[in-house]
Amino acid sequence: MRHLRVPSAKTAFWVERCKENNWYELGSGVLPLGDQRGIPLNDSAPPISDAVWDGFEITEEVGTLRKPQHWTEHLPDILFENKTIQFPQSYEIQGDVLLIKIPEEIEDIEHEIAQAMLNQYPNVRIICHDEGVDGEFRIRNLRVLDSRDGSTSTQTRVKEHGHFIHVDPAKTYFSGRLSEQRKMTHQAIVKFREGFDRPLTVFDPYAGVGPSMAYLYTDSELTECVYVNDMNPDTRDLLETNMNSFDKKRSRKGTYVVETMDARLMKSSRPETTHLADVLLVNLPHNGIEHLPELLPLLSIDRALLCGWSIIENSETEAFMDALKTILQKGEREIESNTLDIVKGFSATKSMVRYECILSSITNR
Repeated sequence: MRHLRVPSAKTAFWVERCKENNWYELGSGVLPLGDQRGIPLNDSAPPISDAVWDGFEITEEVGTLRKPQHWTEHLPDILFENKTIQFPQSYEIQGDVLLIKIPEEIEDIEHEIAQAMLNQYPNVRIICHDEGVDGEFRIRNLRVLDSRDGSTSTQTRVKEHGHFIHVDPAKTYFSGRLSEQRKMTHQAIVKFREGFDRPLTVFDPYAGVGPSMAYLYTDSELTECVYVNDMNPDTRDLLETNMNSFDKKRSRKGTYVVETMDARLMKSSRPETTHLADVLLVNLPHNGIEHLPELLPLLSIDRALLCGWSIIENSETEAFMDALKTILQKGEREIESNTLDIVKGFSATKSMVRYECILSSITNR
């Protein structure tokens, strides 16, 4: 393959010039040639005698293939002739499942896009178009575009801070973006545990497939018994699979209970859970605070930790905390300490917030 030999310091200039004039051999990389660099040329590049080369030498070299840097480099060249096409810039990978939103105006080339992504990401098995969340449980509405092996199952597993978590984005909710939140929750409970001479009992009534338990239940010094629940019946098998896996990672015996019910019915359906929780997680951002009055009886009458997430208007932080305090006081809970942090923006006017409250019982002072 012909290569233009230029001084190292002039490499960037000549690479750009060759690309602008469509002389650069796409798919090949620049060669190191001592104190020079060899820029790969295609068949349309002028001959060595052309003055355009400013007297630099062109030689035959064994070229190197450059790995495509972006999935769009696998698309047919003809697609780039339409300058109005805007290819999707963002996507999410869960295990070996890639989720992408294909704009309606380019749905006619969605299979070319899916094939390009399979070519770029060898660890991805299946490509799905994400049409947004749907239904009572806010599950993604997915449409399979292509797969490496012909499979259509979206069940997979993700690795998060050393833990494997079984998920299925077409059936259950899971967000890898909240992994740091799960770590923070673990750290908060470890700190809360300092006031106890025993492991804690943790309730996670909106557990999804149980990603928080990858941190909490596998920590045998921190937890002894956990209750995990999700109202979505499709979570049950995955939740049980994950809890069984986490149980095997414990250094000593623990107890876990898996339920699939409306969390607000837990006290009446399982009376033994009354005042049992040292820690209560309320990960139901859209209406979790409305559920709190029926969840508070699960908390221990001694010191307890409440950790929750809510989506609120940016201008209503104070009003939200006032409402939270009112609910806790009506539930005969005294607030020893509380914090409220913004997790991330949810929209132009709303944010997801995380609140932590250490509570004691007003009637148990």
